[in-house]
Formats: sequence, structure tokens, C-alpha cells
Amino acid sequence: MPRSDFAIDIRGIHKTYPAAGTAPSRHALRGVDLRVGHGEICCILGPNGAGKTTLVSILIGLLQPDSGTGWVGGYDLLREQRKIRAAVNFTSGHANFPDNFTIDEILNYFGMLYGLPRALRRSKADELTEFFEIQSHRQVPFNRLSTGLKQRLALAKSLLNDPRVVFLDEPTVGLDPKVCLSIRSRLRQMNSARGTTMVLTTHQMDEAEQMSHRIAFLRDGRIVRVGESDELKQSIGFQEQIIIRGQGLAAVPEALGHLPGVFDIRSISGNRVSCRVDSREKRLSMVLEAVLGAGAVLEDLEMVEPTLEDVFVALASQPDPD
Repeated sequence: MPRSDFAIDIRGIHKTYPAAGTAPSRHALRGVDLRVGHGEICCILGPNGAGKTTLVSILIGLLQPDSGTGWVGGYDLLREQRKIRAAVNFTSGHANFPDNFTIDEILNYFGMLYGLPRALRRSKADELTEFFEIQSHRQVPFNRLSTGLKQRLALAKSLLNDPRVVFLDEPTVGLDPKVCLSIRSRLRQMNSARGTTMVLTTHQMDEAEQMSHRIAFLRDGRIVRVGESDELKQSIGFQEQIIIRGQGLAAVPEALGHLPGVFDIRSISGNRVSCRVDSREKRLSMVLEAVLGAGAVLEDLEMVEPTLEDVFVALASQPDPD
């Protein structure tokens, strides 16, 4: 496979864990193909057991695939794992450092592990503690930091070696909404200012939608969809929902049932009816006419677009082709 122009370019990646004791062998990855461009933020979504941890472990050079080819950060996935480990970085939402180490000591320690000279370690610590707004806590031991400060420290550590790709596993898990917004803002700023390629794994749909340029959905060890959030919604054929509120809606469901392009009609309560339409432009006026023609008194009408959570549920529930 020729050297790739992408930050990540993998094809046909397979990984099977052998049988152990009474547990049978397990196919964790089944022919994964994925490309991530330079400077892109790509989110990998998928249910538990889909293969996300195995895939990331392979991409950061900690696990050897059984077969397949690829490049990460410009290095061959199969032959240059040591170089990949030096060229990428990883941080988890469950930051874990020695309790009695201060922020400065932690950054200095990892700087040494990354082979940075002393002067560069100091300048990097100055730069990153300022960027993540933890400079006033640099002499505080890790076990006395708040959860939000611990996570900012973990993110600062992940940039010490100027990585070509940063892997972020649940970067805001367990944080309050205000801290989540701050960290997401810093990550987007980091991506914009530095052009840092990021691979994000999360179970928070709002985080995936806000942060990512593209989303890859992993199910049963396969990438089954890749695209922007809106593209994913369109790809599974989700249509907009109309929620009708009013009085005298008893005859409305039957009236809507005669309309083309209107389906999934439900009486939510005595004063609410919902339906889905294949096109807002084509069907909205028809729905209004049908509601009023059925003798209802319309009080409110709400258009609800499909969410990324809808996509997640739909894709996760599809059967395995095997």
C-alpha cells in the first residue's frame, strides 16, 4: 500500500481474540476501512462491544491487527508501530496520574518520556497550562485537583509531543455542563489553531455533533456509515416529525392517513398527534388542511428534525449481515 495522503488511512483491518477458557473466540474487527484527513475531527460512534477500543488500540500502535493495511500519522500500521506511538497521543476521560505529583511534575515526567529537552519541556508546560487555563494550579498535587482540572491536565499532556493525531476517549465524561462546554471549546480551538487531527470516541450525541467534521459508525466490528451528521440522518431515511397540538383531534389520524408522504401517525395524547413526512415543503400545507378539515382547532404545530441519537438507535438495531 503506498504512503497515504491522509492522517489515518486503514483498509481491511481484522482482529480476532482467541478462545480463552470457556469463552469462544471473538471477531472484534471485521474488515474496517477508514480515512481521516489531516486537520479533521472524526468521531467514532457505536454501541458497547462494537470494537471501538480494539480499533483505537490498533491505531495508536498498541495492538497488532490480524490482517489489513494502513497508515497512521504517515507511518505504516504494520511495520512502524514504534514510530506511530511517538507520533500520536491518547487521553481518556478517566484521567489517572500519581496522586502526589503536581501538574508541573506530571508534565515534566511525560515530557521526559517523549524525549523532550529540559528547556522545551518548560516552554511546553508554560504554553499548555496557559492554553487550558490551569497555570494557577501548577503546584497543586493531582489528588487535590477538581475533576475538570484533571481532565484539562490530561489534554495538556496529550499535546506535549506535538502529535500528528490525538485520540480522545470520552474527554468530557462525568463533567458538569459548564466544564464540558469549556473543554469542547478548547479542543475546537486547538484543532483550528494547530491543525491537530483528532479522533474522538464518545457516548454523548451532542458532543459528537458539536465537535466532529465527520462521524464513523462502528457496529459488530464494521464501519457501517461515515459522513457528516446531516448526511447520516439522510442516509437512514429519517424524515421530519410534525407534532400537532390542539382540540378535537379525534378524527385527525384518519385524515392524515389518506395523505401521500405522511406516515408513522400517532395519537400521543388527547390533544397531541404526531406524524412523519418525506418533505416539509411538499407536505406541510397538506397536513394543515387535513387537520383543519377534520374539524380540529389547531393550537400549535412543531417541526422536529431527526437527531443523531435517532441515527444511533437505528444503526445499532440493524441486524449483523453475518
